[in-house]
Amino acid sequence: MQQTLISRNEREAGADRGIVAPSRGEAPPFAASHAAGRLFDAHDFCVAEIGVPEIWDRVSGIAVREQASDIHVTAQREGAPLSLRLDGRLYGQGLLTGDVGQRLVNHVKVLARMDVSERRRPQDGSLRCEVDGRPVDLRISTLPTIHGEDLSVRILDRAAGLMRVAQLGATASQTAQINGLLTYPSGLILVSGSTGAGKTTTLYALVQQLADGSRKVVTIEDPVEYDLPGVSQSAVCPKLGLDYSTLLRSVLRQDPNVIMLGEIRDAQTAATVVRAANSGRLVLATSHATSAAAAVESLTALGAHPYYVARALRGVIAQTLVRQLCRYCAQRLDETVDEPIFADVRGLLAAGERPALSMARGCGHCRHTGYRERVGVFEVMTVSDELRRGITEGRPAARIHEMARSEGMIPIADAARLAALRGLTTIEELLTNISED
Repeated sequence: MQQTLISRNEREAGADRGIVAPSRGEAPPFAASHAAGRLFDAHDFCVAEIGVPEIWDRVSGIAVREQASDIHVTAQREGAPLSLRLDGRLYGQGLLTGDVGQRLVNHVKVLARMDVSERRRPQDGSLRCEVDGRPVDLRISTLPTIHGEDLSVRILDRAAGLMRVAQLGATASQTAQINGLLTYPSGLILVSGSTGAGKTTTLYALVQQLADGSRKVVTIEDPVEYDLPGVSQSAVCPKLGLDYSTLLRSVLRQDPNVIMLGEIRDAQTAATVVRAANSGRLVLATSHATSAAAAVESLTALGAHPYYVARALRGVIAQTLVRQLCRYCAQRLDETVDEPIFADVRGLLAAGERPALSMARGCGHCRHTGYRERVGVFEVMTVSDELRRGITEGRPAARIHEMARSEGMIPIADAARLAALRGLTTIEELLTNISED
């Protein structure tokens, strides 16, 4: 059963102190403003009769410079709305009128060497462009709809995408736990979270730390998002019969020390991953579970035997992303020490560290949203002997979670509260993104 991070009583207590938290699903302050997140008006391109290639160059350039993760062109009866995903939120950028939207989709398909004549089936492609002299990889996807083709462009900016473990946003104790997990010569480390929670960024941070030249590191990805020096990277290709399971069996014959697997999708892959982790390899893989304990349950639900999972598993890193307050316009709130929602996490502040709960305002630096970029919040579960026995006995996720918590694990909801208490994000952002069992 799910409950919101802040209960009704806690919400009312916050309102009494001048902190008004919106109901779950409501937009935080300024995000609903007409100007918030609006970087240009696509309709102006049509009025000015700018050519489609120039429209694409302008849109893609702005998107990369503003660190957008996606560009979306949606086919509708009245035209083609154009949107950018900024810091995890979708912001409309106006309407491409007439047939400009479809011509823009066709132009991108040509650049990505996709079949322009095929409009009845979804297509995937990729291309590389240069923005301000640096290469940027784009993943292209089209989807046929009743009004035409929708276009989705995922932006993979090498300059902005790669991070180190210390930069992920975990607390000092969690970072120490993660570094401890990477010292194991063998076993399984799971990175879990919902789609868009930053799992790939964390995996790449872990792999970079392990690829120090003393180990053979091999990855299996769908697709390969960043080129890592010193790492052998393979891409899944279903058209050639190269799925995760097939590639994993081939990788094992390469005698690697470390294997990074983009996703465990089926029972065969799950069994092979657990077997590899129990045979002297360190395996990193992802799960779509939203908590560390649920990731273990998800693995056994795919058919992996609990005994072998318990033997292989070294730890689970569960995570999500919350928008980070803009450092130029965040407004500090007074008298926040005794807020009831922070009762469990005040003790996690460093010695001498003062609470710094803040609210979003909005300025030119943050596109008038009050937020700029995102920060990870984590739940790191290291597998002790007691937890290993619980996993072997097939105990449910809720019980595994309580056992891990009693051993000192910081739940992801508490890590999110701590981020707000430190002034990294807001209560409103937690209400939108975080839930707890």
